[in-house]
Amino acid sequence: MKELAVLFPCYNGGARLRHSVESCAAAGLAPERYSLIVIDNCSTDGSIEVLPPADSNGVPVQVYRNERNLGRVANWNRALEIAEREGYQFAAFLFVGDTWAPGSSIQDLLNLMHQSDAVLGMAPLRIVEEDSRRERDGARISIPGYSALVNSANLLEHVVRIGRLPFAPIQANIYRIFNDRPLRFEHDPERALNTDIESTVSWLRSHPGRIALMAAPFLVWSGYSGRFLSTQDPWYVLLETRASLQRASEATGVQVDWASANAVSLLTSARELSSGEGWAKRCVFLYKVARYLRSAPGGLAFGKFLRFTFNKLMHNQSYLSLSEDSALLLERERRSSPGRAAVLTRYGL
Repeated sequence: MKELAVLFPCYNGGARLRHSVESCAAAGLAPERYSLIVIDNCSTDGSIEVLPPADSNGVPVQVYRNERNLGRVANWNRALEIAEREGYQFAAFLFVGDTWAPGSSIQDLLNLMHQSDAVLGMAPLRIVEEDSRRERDGARISIPGYSALVNSANLLEHVVRIGRLPFAPIQANIYRIFNDRPLRFEHDPERALNTDIESTVSWLRSHPGRIALMAAPFLVWSGYSGRFLSTQDPWYVLLETRASLQRASEATGVQVDWASANAVSLLTSARELSSGEGWAKRCVFLYKVARYLRSAPGGLAFGKFLRFTFNKLMHNQSYLSLSEDSALLLERERRSSPGRAAVLTRYGL
């Protein structure tokens, strides 16, 4: 059976597409473990024609060209259909401009998914802002040690209650492929912003099991002008993210701790102060967010806000941090670097 399908849904990717495709060869996977599949949505910029026939590992670059432009999200689903039809065990997305880091954690994550029969693999990401040349890490879920396993139902309950759904960007995930109730992304234009998050939540509920977590990233996410997220109004992002959280609460039956969720929303909005337009406009936006959250259910609990901020600044921890004695952990690998031997500690679940 074929192992990992690396899926590149694209439209007019330009030179960034080739850079993304070529990055996989240096990530640490043996060439027989992955395939490169480009799904072109009727590009007109010649980007497909200049792709190499294979990467530097000799892995062929397979190109599928849609007969018509399916739209952004429907093309993701087209990519998954191809991976399923071709008999792959796992699928990972890599969007135009994003790359895999050289010598990254991708091999260790894939190995852990095999060993544990995990349905989903997740890693942090490195964020590179092209315009400002800034780099930062997005932890998503902070774990003790090098890797960990959690039960998907328990993690879903935990993240919904805290008020932070960490399943995007999907390029930092590896999905196990199921032919029964396969992963599909809802492409309703009214809910396009968080379809990656909401569809992953729905899919996990259909396929409960273990989730493999890594402390080291394999994805380098590139922030550049014109990217989908960069074109969204921050106020709309705030409101729609909270709406997604409410829908996840209704789907899972887990009550959101809105005081915690509001603190997360405020801290996330505060990041707008470090990028974007002018300082005055950014401060006005943050003031608007704070006023809105003060009157929202749960109000503004500054104690929670300060705790999240402290953990973020002092320990570079995510809002979602699984402590060493957390009941969520099934296994934890005490490894500080990929080259050292693993010692697994089991927890009582």
